[in-house]
Amino acid sequence: MLHYTDRKNRIHIITLDKVLAADISERLSEYPDTSSAQLIPPGNGQSITPEDILKTARDTVDSKILIMDVRTQTKPPLQQAYSDIARFNRADANNFCHIVLIGDGPSDFLLRSKGPNAFQNYLSDLRCDYSPTVFFANPFLYYTQEEIQDAIQNRNALPEKLPKRLEKYFRKDVPVKTIYEYFRAAEKQGEIKVKRKKQRLKQLKKIFLKLVAEDFGDEVDKLADALTKQGCSFPGEALKLNIYPFCFEEWVTDLLQMVPRAAKD
Repeated sequence: MLHYTDRKNRIHIITLDKVLAADISERLSEYPDTSSAQLIPPGNGQSITPEDILKTARDTVDSKILIMDVRTQTKPPLQQAYSDIARFNRADANNFCHIVLIGDGPSDFLLRSKGPNAFQNYLSDLRCDYSPTVFFANPFLYYTQEEIQDAIQNRNALPEKLPKRLEKYFRKDVPVKTIYEYFRAAEKQGEIKVKRKKQRLKQLKKIFLKLVAEDFGDEVDKLADALTKQGCSFPGEALKLNIYPFCFEEWVTDLLQMVPRAAKD
């Protein structure tokens, strides 16, 4: 298999969602240990198309970190691009490059008959398809089919408002963009920004634990691990469940440092 070992200190952000791409970019550019890495955002800054992602698939072999959005809604139009990216990088995955996945999770995990155990097969499929090092489920990406269809009918490729199941914890109809900005304290600067970000992350943790308690009362202690760096593990599955944005920057930092230097002739 062909290896690409001379990779640059680059991070490719691969998604059709410019709001998520902006949140990832801002988090990593502001974090001291990742701020020196070159961030490669998708598209032209105004819009992102599947063709944009496909055109850059070959370029990913120059990056140490690939951050890929694998939510259910956008996987079909990105199938060819993601297949190419996985093929180009599989031989070097978890060695000369690391793949970080962000997604919405299995569509049926809220069903009583499934619950958190639905993640076991879901994570297994992701591991086989992409060879990732870590997976982050993003609750702000989990929409019902009805919500997705409403967005499409309103000529939005992706839902822009907060998922309805989260509305009781926030203002109604608040844009996801506003939520991302709030929890990274985008309006603050310097030490105040760092302090506010930590405080707001604690708020977000409380909200997520309430959600888990409501949906899976008996699984709170287990799923609480998903809010830590170690993640939540499932029997027989190596890939763990983490929750975005908890410990996201720390994970990317560690993975950058884990990539070995290419041997020189």
